[in-house]
Amino acid sequence: MVLKVLAWLALVGYVFQCGGQIISFGLSLFNHEAPKNIYGSSLSLRDMYQHNQQYFIYIMSFLIALSAMHSYVWYRVAGLLTKLNLQDPFSRRVARALEEIGIQLLGIWIVSVIAQQSVAWMAKNSGIHVGSLHAVHEYLFIAGIVYIISQVFKRGIEIQEENELTV
Repeated sequence: MVLKVLAWLALVGYVFQCGGQIISFGLSLFNHEAPKNIYGSSLSLRDMYQHNQQYFIYIMSFLIALSAMHSYVWYRVAGLLTKLNLQDPFSRRVARALEEIGIQLLGIWIVSVIAQQSVAWMAKNSGIHVGSLHAVHEYLFIAGIVYIISQVFKRGIEIQEENELTV
């Protein structure tokens, strides 16, 4: 029950972060002071906005995409925990959901690496250091763990089906 509540809280938090970033982005197009306070981001984008608006839009697109991807992963986790039957946890639905969550986490890692390299390239080209994105390598590690767990669940399903056939 505690994990369900925490998953739903994480989902709500990332949805608010994504929405806040979309609103900040929209406001920044009309108010030139808005980019200094991007919701849910440690990046300082006001100088980049004043130097090159295309770079600013590119960075904001990455931030919004990453927030949306995080929201979707937490939506899947919350849904999985809500539908999980602890009396019979080894089901194809659970194994497939875990595998998809692992693949989505791998996608977050890929987008994060591309975003981090893009921000570094833009900083080098413009001479404006905006900061760095959060550490991205843990997503690869977590994706691997979740994928391995999904494979354990698949093997558990196979063993369970073999046992049901022999009984």
